[in-house]
Amino acid sequence: MKCMEGMRKTIYSSLVFLTFFSGLLVAESFPQRLSLEKLSSQTIKLSLTLPTPSNYELLQTEDFSLWSEFTSGIASENPMLFEVPVTSSRLFFQAQWSIDELTISIDAPPFPIKVGDQTTLLSQATSRGQPVFGLGMRWAIDRTDIASVDAMTGQVNALSPGVATMTLESEDGTLVTRKLVVVANHSSAPQALDAFFGLDDALPIASIFLCSQAPGKDGMPITFTHSLNHDDVTPDKFRVITASGAKLMPECATLAPAVDGNESKTVLLIGDLGNEQVKPIDPPRKVLVVGDLFTAKDQPGGPQNLMGAELEVVSLFDFVRYAYAEVIPKKKWGQSVPAGAPAGAPIWMVQTTWQGGITPINGDTTGETERQFQRIGMAQDDGKITPVVPFAITDIGDPDNHHELWVAGQGVPLWVEMDSEIVQDPRGDPNAADRIFIAHP
Repeated sequence: MKCMEGMRKTIYSSLVFLTFFSGLLVAESFPQRLSLEKLSSQTIKLSLTLPTPSNYELLQTEDFSLWSEFTSGIASENPMLFEVPVTSSRLFFQAQWSIDELTISIDAPPFPIKVGDQTTLLSQATSRGQPVFGLGMRWAIDRTDIASVDAMTGQVNALSPGVATMTLESEDGTLVTRKLVVVANHSSAPQALDAFFGLDDALPIASIFLCSQAPGKDGMPITFTHSLNHDDVTPDKFRVITASGAKLMPECATLAPAVDGNESKTVLLIGDLGNEQVKPIDPPRKVLVVGDLFTAKDQPGGPQNLMGAELEVVSLFDFVRYAYAEVIPKKKWGQSVPAGAPAGAPIWMVQTTWQGGITPINGDTTGETERQFQRIGMAQDDGKITPVVPFAITDIGDPDNHHELWVAGQGVPLWVEMDSEIVQDPRGDPNAADRIFIAHP
């Protein structure tokens, strides 16, 4: 696909150069089209470089009151060279040129572009269907926080998710624009996301199935972008740092209950992890990974060690939010497409990871409440973003923090959002209205 814009039939460019018997004075412009070089005391070499093919007329005058033609024609080579006799009076030159039925197009970039990617945007200039060579162009972008672009080469560096407008300006000021969609990148380098102080001395009796010491203790799920190696998840690998600087080791650390396919990304820490409701008040602030904690073998980039990672603790009194969202490739779906998919439309599975386990406030166990109040922004090639309600939600029958949203439609998933006060954390605190960019493999 190309973005095209017909330009004015004629490009007009005026460049004035002055010669004196004693030397040269050049009025500069970008790109430099006309240049002068003194060959001898009697002769000056005049060089004219134009896009080809273009119509040109080279004019001369001594005092700007009357211009006369020096030469004219169709530029077919670069540069065109002319010899000018030096006179005792000043001599001014002006070049006028035009390209018939000029059209500029921008080739479509790879879609989508992921954060961290580099690509080069290409343009084409044609006159009556034939290529035009040597036309000066400049690239620009309106959102330098989303991507950067080299003004001369069109090389783009994707910096953050979103939609930006690329602009190509020809040397006569004509503009051609194209939208650039950048999506989040599920990088091969794993990241520690955050820790959610979910319960303070309040884990229920049922938590005994996760850890024998759990009932009545603190619970803190910590989330990562990649699945972890189960054997590495032991309590001695973690330290919780409180506001007073105390370093606490949890009594238990487990990936349960989030151990289904595409999960094992959330570690539940259990024990005395600080106090926000129980005296002495000393809330947790950070979680450190102090021992070897490897990602699973099947993760992008192979096993990688997260030792040294640091996670900020989300306060007990904060609203629960999304921690992460990613597109799950079809080869990892592990199930057939749920009923309700529109016929013939592309299907996507998006896994959302919440900071902690959630349940609908209204008690709905079917998943319909969570499905109806979430939307996925589908970004089209032209930059338009359409909010789409998932046609299905799965992985809701267990008390973990992962859900699977199924969406159909053209474009790519850019973000996912949920309205406020639809779900609640284990303490009964409602969620905040939230939107998060979706990572792509």
